Amino acid sequence: MNAPTDQPRTDWVARLSAKLAAGVPVVRMAVATVKGSAPREPGATLLFWRDELGCTRSWGSIGGGHLEARAMEIAGHLLQADTEKRRLQRFSLGASLGQCCGGAVELYWERFDNEAHARKLVGAAGLSATSGLLRYCAVDCSGDEWVVTEAQANSGGLPRPEFAGRAGIVCQDSKRFFVEHLDDESTNLWIYGAGHVGRALVHVLTDLPFNITWVDSRCEMLAEALSATANSSARGLHGEDPADEAMSAPVGAWHVVMTHSHDQDFEICKALLKSSDFGFLGVLGSRTKAVRFRHRLAQHGCSAEAVARMSCPLGVTGITAKLPAAIAIDVAAQLLRQRERAVSALAVSLGPSFSADRQACNS
Repeated sequence: MNAPTDQPRTDWVARLSAKLAAGVPVVRMAVATVKGSAPREPGATLLFWRDELGCTRSWGSIGGGHLEARAMEIAGHLLQADTEKRRLQRFSLGASLGQCCGGAVELYWERFDNEAHARKLVGAAGLSATSGLLRYCAVDCSGDEWVVTEAQANSGGLPRPEFAGRAGIVCQDSKRFFVEHLDDESTNLWIYGAGHVGRALVHVLTDLPFNITWVDSRCEMLAEALSATANSSARGLHGEDPADEAMSAPVGAWHVVMTHSHDQDFEICKALLKSSDFGFLGVLGSRTKAVRFRHRLAQHGCSAEAVARMSCPLGVTGITAKLPAAIAIDVAAQLLRQRERAVSALAVSLGPSFSADRQACNS
């Protein structure tokens, strides 16, 4: 199992595919390796293209600053190149680059001229639920590329990735390969309630590693909320009884409950706690609401162990602002911290080599 990542792996692929379908060539930049302190982790991606007026446009980030500016300058040259489609280059993050991180990174560029160039990649993104999906790209003029499972890589004689995290460089004979995991390991997050706070939370979580399903019993309210947060990839789900919809969530999904009705909130919580098939359950509300809910849940047959898994009130300590945007930031902070704990726990289970490598990538 790979560790949760800081950016949904297939999100950039969808954006790349849309640009290529519109006839726009794109250069993708990625952090390939990290040594010491660096602003982003291996696999972090930036897409670069020019619009119809010739102005540069981009999506994503590989760390900002002079490093990113230099990388985009190189991407601009690659868009105009006749032959060079891939490049790998090392940068020291010191005074010569105007940065003081102190580490070093290798950056990887690849140019996509049309949809045919990205066919294997886009097809792999459609199979993102497949465990252990790997993409190999030869960093030379050969253009060799494979998208395979880990088992296929082993049986096909491809070099085994020894790096931790989602991307890295591997060598075989005289060839170097940029290798990345394509599995989408974003957290499945179900948000109940399309009111002001729900909208603000979905907005804040845009481009963060969450696959959002947005549930509300009010069809028109949900449609309006989805329209207002069009930049989000949230999936809307209308249901007369959100508690029933909660039972269709994937096992291990996270749930944030903030509907317009305390009764709906309670029924959702009761259903989830009795099923116990969730990874996280948070409920928006006051301490008084928390006490009442815990008491009622116990009366309705929820065990003390199950009720203890419910996080209410939601949010980190010390933030008292009641503005919807402030509450959303507060809740998002708790969700991100919860993911970091999951990453740390997974790192311990995978052993000291993974922990050391992750620390090097994020120090």
